[in-house]
Amino acid sequence: METKLSIQDLTAMKPLQVFDDERVKQRVISMFMKLHKAEEDEAVNFYEKERYNFSRIIQDAEHLKQCTAFSVYGCFLDLASMALTLENVSQPLVYLLWGNAKVGNNYEKRATLEISPYGELVLRMQAGQLLYADSPVIVYEGDKFKPIVNERGQKICLYEAAIPRQSKKIIGSFIRLTRPDNSFDFFYLLPDDIERLKGYSAKKNKTSGANALYSSNDGDIDPGFLAAKTIKHAFKTFPKVRIGNFSKLQETEPQAMDYGLTETIPQDQLPPKPVTQVFPNTPQQQIDQFEQQGVTVQDDDDVF
Repeated sequence: METKLSIQDLTAMKPLQVFDDERVKQRVISMFMKLHKAEEDEAVNFYEKERYNFSRIIQDAEHLKQCTAFSVYGCFLDLASMALTLENVSQPLVYLLWGNAKVGNNYEKRATLEISPYGELVLRMQAGQLLYADSPVIVYEGDKFKPIVNERGQKICLYEAAIPRQSKKIIGSFIRLTRPDNSFDFFYLLPDDIERLKGYSAKKNKTSGANALYSSNDGDIDPGFLAAKTIKHAFKTFPKVRIGNFSKLQETEPQAMDYGLTETIPQDQLPPKPVTQVFPNTPQQQIDQFEQQGVTVQDDDDVF
């Protein structure tokens, strides 16, 4: 029988002690098995891998070491519920961040998860909104690229890459999304769209200007950054996906979730939107320019 934790138990812990508690292990494994209809071996493997990932990230970030164990526990359960990973790969699915939350007259540091566009893609596939998505295509000057609506009313993109490449100047991007019924849709960004997004970024970050990745490629937008933006904005008309109280997916509202605690979580214990949502060791005014593990996931476009 699973032994439940209390909020008092978690309050007494340091963040890294969460991963040594047998009750946490039991809760994560049982949740993973129940939500994903997984065998115990698969759930145990998930727990051990993500326990390592959490520990690695927290040990390397002084601010995360100061976060409440309660928030770290919540992040672990959210990760299990979504079946995502904190693994350090070229296209990360989710990031472990920290922020300051006001409790009464005081502030405390709380850990949160931020889901990248690639993580959002996985969640939408899990939710049955998509069958799959092709990798975003970056369009360069000299390529043949023509967005059209065909005779059946479908929006499609006609594309032919110039080989050898005639220019390094980026003029757009597109992605094809395939629905569960095997119908498809294309989404694209053109130069005017990219400039508009850059303008939103500059407006939001008045002191530091637009995200540096809009011009880091010899004055042009970074290709990896544009690929992530293409995925992100392709979902702007899609239904919301379920996430937990300790996770952030831009403007998606958190859903109620059973965190396996003996008490109902008091309202002032729920993690509000951080007063200061920052990355470790990064000044707040520079957050929008911070690139972590290859993809900047901070929403700086004001369009969702």
